[in-house]
Amino acid sequence: MFTTKNLSPKQLSAFTALIVSIPASLIFLIVEKDFLIGIIAFIIMFIGSYFLISFVLEWFIYRKIKLIYKFIYQTKASKKEETYYKYILPKKGIDDVKEDVEKWAAQRSKEIELLRKNESFRKEFLQNLSHEFKTPIFAIQGYIDTLLNGELNNNEVNKKFLQKAAANVERMINLVNDLDEISKLESDEQPLNKTHFVIQDLIKEVFESLYIKTEEFKIKTVIKKGCEQPITVYADKEKIRQVIINIVLNAT
Repeated sequence: MFTTKNLSPKQLSAFTALIVSIPASLIFLIVEKDFLIGIIAFIIMFIGSYFLISFVLEWFIYRKIKLIYKFIYQTKASKKEETYYKYILPKKGIDDVKEDVEKWAAQRSKEIELLRKNESFRKEFLQNLSHEFKTPIFAIQGYIDTLLNGELNNNEVNKKFLQKAAANVERMINLVNDLDEISKLESDEQPLNKTHFVIQDLIKEVFESLYIKTEEFKIKTVIKKGCEQPITVYADKEKIRQVIINIVLNAT
């Protein structure tokens, strides 16, 4: 069934030319009372109207639509883009263009919302990171000040404080490594290898691998009561493992 709801430029030109040509040719037929003249008038009017309307649509409407598509795709003229304008866009109706623009607007809205969330996360992350760096820095500063203020010749205190300072330096190194990992993930230098796994099983594996370390610092590692129910997640298992390891090590 013929519909005018979503015509392409050529179809719209032909349909409009037909509407203009039929009444005009009927007038010629009535005035001249010659069927052949009426047919010739119809053909001439149809062809003339078709090309005129096509030119008007191309110049005043579809050139503007091309600018909209250029803005949407934000690309310079290329062979691929020119092919799109030459073969695909002319077949699109106004409703198709409207749908494309609405999809683009919805996608851009989602991107803006994601950027806002990422910015909020980044601010919170930097605040937490600042706190995480302050703790070992102040601890190292305290150990050094104590040694410089008279305990430098006390071998027992000397060794104990230097060991604690070394542990805090290691903690800072872990934080820097975390920043490096985040930077690589954001720049897609280190793609994620996502799989399905039970997060509790991974936590138990980490606890077992760090058993000697946690025993040394008398840290008890357990899964919180009420969280025993297996939870399957879809993520990069090794990256999550490293995160859990860093959390446990930062507590030592």
